[in-house]
Amino acid sequence: TAADKHGVSEDHFLFTNGATEAFYLIAQAFVGQKAAIVAPTFSEYQDACRIHGLPYDLVKKAALDPTGYGLVWLCNPNNPDGTLIPSNELIDLIEDHPATTFVVDEAYIEFTDQLASLAAEVKRLSNLIVVRSLTKTFAIPGLRLGYVMAAQDLIGRLLSKKMPWSVNTLAIHAGLEIFEHYETWQFEVAELLEETRAFAAQVFTTEGLEVIPSHTSYFLVKLHRGTAAGLKAYLAEQHGILVRDATNFQGLDGEHIRLATQGPEANQALLNALKQWN
Repeated sequence: TAADKHGVSEDHFLFTNGATEAFYLIAQAFVGQKAAIVAPTFSEYQDACRIHGLPYDLVKKAALDPTGYGLVWLCNPNNPDGTLIPSNELIDLIEDHPATTFVVDEAYIEFTDQLASLAAEVKRLSNLIVVRSLTKTFAIPGLRLGYVMAAQDLIGRLLSKKMPWSVNTLAIHAGLEIFEHYETWQFEVAELLEETRAFAAQVFTTEGLEVIPSHTSYFLVKLHRGTAAGLKAYLAEQHGILVRDATNFQGLDGEHIRLATQGPEANQALLNALKQWN
């Protein structure tokens, strides 16, 4: 079960219609509070705050001061750049600001070889909410299954805002199977990260492209000529390859794309296309 996997009792869990439902429930539960969002990052946190009327500030990680905020949103490892905040650093931050609730989105935590998850900490940190998704790890985006781990009173607060029957039967059965076979079905992260490092190194040797170091299987690339929109269009139209234009991540400009490791053939096809673009 999920409780067995994380070593946390069942009353610390709330399953949701993907991680996205969790973000909107959290924002709804903290109406009247001001939020800080560590950026650049996933835009859904901003959307959730905006829809529920929470004022928010976008702050750089290095400049984050949680004082005065009711809610702080962090993605760890971060999307889109793959940077990772060490767990001990996060725990210190959360412990030092007991009046602030920290939302830590761990959607990509299985894509790093660092022991960075804060899941077990929800048993003792009453101001921590951990959000997880099964979408990325087990390739089930259409089934919509995520979950929240937090102190019991926070779970109750979120549950009071939750619509009934938001998690469908197919997702429930998929979740039961996944947690029964979690360890055997999980991919080999060390092998994936080794492939990513080799792929990123090859991208880095391409003229005009700068790879931003990452702890995951995806990474940002800064373009030193052209635009992200132009490169995305070229790759799609000329080579049938789709990359992520990172322009809509607030805090980034139109000079960044996000790449993710695929199979060897797909990686090489992208490298060849990038060299032709240059």
